[in-house]
Amino acid sequence: MPETERIVINAAPLIALVAALGDLTVLQSLYTQVLVPLEVCQEILAGGSSGFAVAEF
Repeated sequence: MPETERIVINAAPLIALVAALGDLTVLQSLYTQVLVPLEVCQEILAGGSSGFAVAEF
């Protein structure tokens, strides 16, 4: 179990989790808060609504 209750995450781990597991629910079981900076949101959403990992994000 992680030693912290919250993390700041960037795009690469988010995309990797979706690619490996198909969703991001594992983060809910590990952390009470997952902080996603605005720039990371913009990077994920840059591909448009049909971009990879957008629906899961």
